[in-house]
Amino acid sequence: MGHAEQQLAGDPRAPQVHVPKVAELVAAEFRRRIVGGELGEGDELPRESDMQEEFRVSRPSLREALRILETEGLVRIRRGKVGGGVVRRPTVTTAAYHLALTLKANEVTHQDLATARLAIEPSCASLAAELPDRRAVVDELTRLVDESEECATTAAFTEAAHAFHLRLTELCGNTTMTLLAGTLEAVWSFQESRVARVVLDAEDHPDNLKTRQRSIASHRRLVAAIADGNSDRASREMRRHIVDMQQEVIGTYGSTVIDLATTPTAGAQRPPGRSTAPTPSS
Repeated sequence: MGHAEQQLAGDPRAPQVHVPKVAELVAAEFRRRIVGGELGEGDELPRESDMQEEFRVSRPSLREALRILETEGLVRIRRGKVGGGVVRRPTVTTAAYHLALTLKANEVTHQDLATARLAIEPSCASLAAELPDRRAVVDELTRLVDESEECATTAAFTEAAHAFHLRLTELCGNTTMTLLAGTLEAVWSFQESRVARVVLDAEDHPDNLKTRQRSIASHRRLVAAIADGNSDRASREMRRHIVDMQQEVIGTYGSTVIDLATTPTAGAQRPPGRSTAPTPSS
């Protein structure tokens, strides 16, 4: 250790400098390759011996690096005879899972989450209405509304309604807003699937059918505002729609802390044949 380093080490006022561990440096390099596109979704990482040779690291350090990446959701480690690491690029689904972890740890309520959604999604609608080439957006959203109107069950309609919201965020023309709104929508979608209302003959229940019709009409008004290029009206329609459709969940569960998926993909697909149907609230 040099003289200057000794002085710093003995001075309690000296800034504490974090020296990355070998495993952190290896993880950082693979992270760069994954988010930079050098490694794609589903790509297999090199053999362990090859990675050790490339980075000149020990097996424990390499395995620690892979555990870091696995915790971040960037790599899936296969155990057994067909072992090795498989690349998983970041998605809205994985981002939603990690956001939900943070929200849950901070005891965020359904009401709190709903308020955030209400602040962001109307902006996406406004941005979509301002797009010069919004005709393609309108055609795509109209197709989704038409498909949702043909859904035979309330469960299928709820999935179609969420697909409409997610697609609108994807088409708003701003990547940051797309990811923010899409992540929040994914977290909210999981909450709705967990707080499904239990009613007899839920698929034909009058309240569910009326809510579906109201949601479809609201989606069509929103699409019309985007088609007209009226960003203020599009924002208002989205805000009014979200407030209306969230009432069932907020009225019953608003003060309770949000639920958490057990894995990043949990709740993405609704199991067939469930006996209860969620209230459509998108």
